Amino acid sequence: MNTITHPYFGLLSTTKLQDTDVIWEVPQDLNGKAIETWLWADPATSLDAALLDTFASTLGTLAQLDQKAREALALHLQTESDFIDNLAEAASEEGAQGLPTVQTLLQQARAAGREQIRASDFVAALQLENISLWCSHDDAPLVLDYRLDPEGNDQILAVKCDAQGNITEIAWES
Repeated sequence: MNTITHPYFGLLSTTKLQDTDVIWEVPQDLNGKAIETWLWADPATSLDAALLDTFASTLGTLAQLDQKAREALALHLQTESDFIDNLAEAASEEGAQGLPTVQTLLQQARAAGREQIRASDFVAALQLENISLWCSHDDAPLVLDYRLDPEGNDQILAVKCDAQGNITEIAWES
């Protein structure tokens, strides 16, 4: 089905698409912050009302999903600290700019007698920047992109989930 009217997403159509593109874009509120949210589709994929219903339900529990994602990120970063180390190294370089949050986290760690930023402190500072809902990605149709100091770097921790919000993977992207 190339056109569908959904109670949450409204009128959706893939008829004019040439390639994968956004067919719906509405910011979601999370603790008073607007989170860019995009529904992606491609011209070859039929729009599935059941999948759209699941996306709508999952977006309705965004605060809980964010909390679950942050818990998973903290566990992930405790054993895979390369992401934190990379940003900390960039923030420590002479003349580093655009990473004020990372620099503050480093100063706080050092003031507490630690050489490294704790994963829990890092995750608390991460900002959920956007949410992508993919009509054509069966393995991870929902992706939460977390960033720190986005004006100074393009590094992303992508929390990939199934449509119900069950976390399937955490990936470092840029």
